[in-house]
Amino acid sequence: MTAQRLVQVKTHGAFSFRPAYLLFAAFAISLCLFLSHWQWQRAQAAEAHYQSYLQQQEKPPVTLADKPAEFQRVSINGHLERLFLLDNQMTQGQVGWHVLGLMTSESKPVLVNLGWTPKAEAKPTLSDFAGIENISGRIKTPEPGLMLAEARDDPAWPAVLQQIEIPLLNQHLDIELLPFVIYADPAPAGLATVKAAPENKYPMHVGYAVQWLLIGFACGLMTFIACRRRET
Repeated sequence: MTAQRLVQVKTHGAFSFRPAYLLFAAFAISLCLFLSHWQWQRAQAAEAHYQSYLQQQEKPPVTLADKPAEFQRVSINGHLERLFLLDNQMTQGQVGWHVLGLMTSESKPVLVNLGWTPKAEAKPTLSDFAGIENISGRIKTPEPGLMLAEARDDPAWPAVLQQIEIPLLNQHLDIELLPFVIYADPAPAGLATVKAAPENKYPMHVGYAVQWLLIGFACGLMTFIACRRRET
């Protein structure tokens, strides 16, 4: 037995366990198991989120005073005070904007997603929606992603948004918006309705969880093969 081999167990063959192999395998397998568990947790959260949306389909519309739940249908009265355009929004392969309106309500002002319009057309203006006094639709809480630069560094902001950041708009406009967006359904004339339905990401996260689990298994198998030595 050489100095590099710590343990050698003989059955039909022999195994040579080296510290470097063991440390690498332990780290790789632990990391894969952690990532698999993390993706499984995300799958469970995604499924709960989507089921919440499905449950709200059966409930009647309420007002904002009733403190609606996520995805519940609401109806509000008020008037639009300002428009924002949410950039880079695709519909059937065509790029456009989501038209967001700042609307007064019986409680606090709220953002309303009025609908989608293609970039090929002229930018909508507030006068295009002057007659709107009532909006019906579902509420959805925006989920801002990672931005490489501050939104306020964009000279077009806040007229053109890359994502909806309600706290940042509150600070800039010196108001307190409700912490969600109402997705108008049906959309006003000239706009395409934007659905508030969340994407069901449960299958995707389950797939990632299984993938990491298989990678961990592969790491363990490779370590076993690397350590195995046939008798001579």
